[in-house]
Amino acid sequence: MAVTVWRVLFALNAVLLALLAVSFPFLRPGSPSWTISIVSLGIILASLAGLFVLIRIDWDPFSP
Repeated sequence: MAVTVWRVLFALNAVLLALLAVSFPFLRPGSPSWTISIVSLGIILASLAGLFVLIRIDWDPFSP
């Protein structure tokens, strides 16, 4: 059950990363929106890395 949850969250993060990648050509470097996009990129990549680890170790937080 938990692996399914982690995989769904991983897929949602991948979709967010794809949308962010599509928006990058339309941003001006140095603008406030560029800065927020870079911060969002870091957060999404950190989430993807954490979820990858959780999927690999098969952690189940819902088990007693």
